[in-house]
Amino acid sequence: MSALFKALRERVEVNARHAVETYLNEVSEYQAMPAGVDDRIGMYDFAVLIRRRSLDLAAAELPLNAADLAGIGAVGRQRAEVGLSVPSQQQVLGLHTAMMVREVQDLARPEDVTDLLRMVGWLGAQGVRARSAYLRGYTRGVGTARVLSTRLEILARALLADEPVEPLVADLRLAGHYHISILKMAQPVTPGTQAEVVAVLAGDRIPVTWLAVDEVAVLAPGNVPKAKILQWVRRATAVIGQPCGVGAAQGAVGGLAETLAWAREASRVAPPQDRPERLPEIADLFVEMAVARTPAVDGWLRRYAKALATGPDLVATLCAYYANDMNRTSTAAALHIHPRTLDYRLRRVREVAGIDPCSTVGVRLLSATVARTLAVDHYAD
Repeated sequence: MSALFKALRERVEVNARHAVETYLNEVSEYQAMPAGVDDRIGMYDFAVLIRRRSLDLAAAELPLNAADLAGIGAVGRQRAEVGLSVPSQQQVLGLHTAMMVREVQDLARPEDVTDLLRMVGWLGAQGVRARSAYLRGYTRGVGTARVLSTRLEILARALLADEPVEPLVADLRLAGHYHISILKMAQPVTPGTQAEVVAVLAGDRIPVTWLAVDEVAVLAPGNVPKAKILQWVRRATAVIGQPCGVGAAQGAVGGLAETLAWAREASRVAPPQDRPERLPEIADLFVEMAVARTPAVDGWLRRYAKALATGPDLVATLCAYYANDMNRTSTAAALHIHPRTLDYRLRRVREVAGIDPCSTVGVRLLSATVARTLAVDHYAD
């Protein structure tokens, strides 16, 4: 037995205890588990078993067999049966993978490079299989009423992490491209409401997952019309019950992690909407995204925001004006005011800001000012 594998075997129990402590400290649902549940789901025993089995197989250069995968799946099912959520299990799987790799790296010496590569390579290949088996078991352990929505949530998370999804698909449709819509809220959403949002879209078999208590991702196949996607986003917003900043982007399966990053960034600068009228993408928000990354420019725009704050509803007026492509009639109708009142407000904008809102400069500068003002004020409340 090589020195590296021997050293890892000697630390199996120590590393397993550290893993359990990490789960309890970092995963909020584990912290809230009633006394005795951690023993019931065998956290420590499984942490020891998976480390010993991994060392045995990696040393022999053998893959996980059917019995190994069945055992891992049984643990996933057990975790579902005690009510642990998809996000908590995704977090645990991520922590487990990171700790296993770190445990190997911490003990490896320069002369152990061959065994280090063998162990890390084994973890990379077999870790994907083990993760899929665990999640399949988890879905089997979820109550019948939640099976579809849970599977869709797991699929959404796998797609967004650029992980293999074939084992999770079964009868679910899988597209080559997805349109990702991120809904960002100012206030946290309760677990009950989160589950309701996922369930509402499960009827259309749309992958949905909560990235945080104030952020949800809706994944629609890329060939679905934008109008249909907007309907789904509106349904989700209605259930959430508060204005949402919406950011959208489209990408290919296997590269959705980057697409997600763009959509999230867009959602953070998008003006919040009670009932989204459109799905803002990078082309709609690239100025605001760039400004948000440049504090000096953002601060400069706030001067115009302060000037607009001196007039009667000037920010809301400009927001509607630009959203309606500067059409007077439709803007006045959206604001429920007379077109002459709209003209008065636009003149007032010219007076307080010193810029014509209908000019090229005015559109570029004031539309960015309005978007940043609405977003910043919304998340500051």
